Amino acid sequence: MTTSHRTDARTILATATPTTHRPLLAWAVGAIACAHAIDPLTYWRTRDARQLAPDYLGMSLPAGRMLRLTKTRIEITDGNLQQPLRLTWTDLGNVLDSGRLTDDLIHRCQQAVIAWRDHPGGFRGIGWNDVLDACSHAGDAVWAACRPTEPGEQLDLFGLAGIES
Repeated sequence: MTTSHRTDARTILATATPTTHRPLLAWAVGAIACAHAIDPLTYWRTRDARQLAPDYLGMSLPAGRMLRLTKTRIEITDGNLQQPLRLTWTDLGNVLDSGRLTDDLIHRCQQAVIAWRDHPGGFRGIGWNDVLDACSHAGDAVWAACRPTEPGEQLDLFGLAGIES
């Protein structure tokens, strides 16, 4: 994923409103919070996006917002929002199930995670930064490929339910 994709994802999260399409919002969360190669690989193996959920992870966003991820939900709060924007892990999984997750992308993630797991110096030493870069690039490539780009793909399939409050 290029820096512009990360910038786009942060911009989407900083400017999202209750009318923002859920697939695009879920993509932005994934691109920012689940970009290590192990995340898409874990989803691909389990088909359960809840496996990506941390006990708790919080990160600040532009515009005074906060992204909070827990085992049960994804939430964007504060800033100029009247109510938090909430997603489920299933929303994020649907982005990964868009049909763009190719065998080549998964193979890149597998190779990066194997190098990460089997690094001779443990989680440090000579070459460790290269291993981390490979994990980041493989995960980023998945999110870049899965970004909703077609107007029909950004159609809010959950529009009748609205964003949870």
